[in-house]
Amino acid sequence: MMLEQAKTEPQKQGLEAYLETIWELRGKGNTYRQIAEFLKDRGIKTDHTAVYRLIEEEKPESYFNDCVLIGDIPYEVREGRPMRVFSAGLFITIKERLKILPLERAESIAPIWCEAQFVLNASPNHSWLKKLRQCLDMNWNPKAPWHMRGRFDTELKFEGDLLALICPIYNLEKEIKKLTAGISIASNYFSQNKALYARMRKLVAERDEKIIPNIAIEPGKSVREAVGEVLEWQQEYAKKLTEQFHSISLMPIHSPN
Repeated sequence: MMLEQAKTEPQKQGLEAYLETIWELRGKGNTYRQIAEFLKDRGIKTDHTAVYRLIEEEKPESYFNDCVLIGDIPYEVREGRPMRVFSAGLFITIKERLKILPLERAESIAPIWCEAQFVLNASPNHSWLKKLRQCLDMNWNPKAPWHMRGRFDTELKFEGDLLALICPIYNLEKEIKKLTAGISIASNYFSQNKALYARMRKLVAERDEKIIPNIAIEPGKSVREAVGEVLEWQQEYAKKLTEQFHSISLMPIHSPN
């Protein structure tokens, strides 16, 4: 009974639904607090900390920052799965189709749902799955990234190099085309941008190393949040300094001629 009630509940809009708006405002120089105020003025409950965390989570370089070195080998750092060698540049494709199964559901006599099974050329990692989820606009739990749920109860399930697509039979062709397009976009993203963001990650780390020794981190606040606030303060200070710079009168210069 509770399950049926849950199905009738309207889908909640998280802060992620406004990511494009947030990036647009951030690109125009708005601070995290200004972005939060913009959203709150339009009825969205949030604060500058939530905006900051979303931006940090969705930065492109964050896809390449989920590893730890053990000896000389980088491994994924994620809860809920065995250790796996990290490779942000995985190029995943569908290797072959296995089979398709009709699925019976309690509400219908004849099956109207199916499960299409595929074999991938490699086992995807967390970073690649995160990008695929974004491409397909599906819901997921970051601690269980191998299960994604889309609109109208469409699902994707991953186990090693196996992939299962669960969808209505009448929508099968459309969902397969959408899936293959998403896989292509996700893989191309990593193959094209891996080196670029690896260099960016190094620059960000070097910047943070210079900032951290000079700041006092408040209890309950992460290092990244503290660094973010320092950078935000620097941005605001740079604006004020620019205003002061433009207000200074220049001495007239007389041409020798």
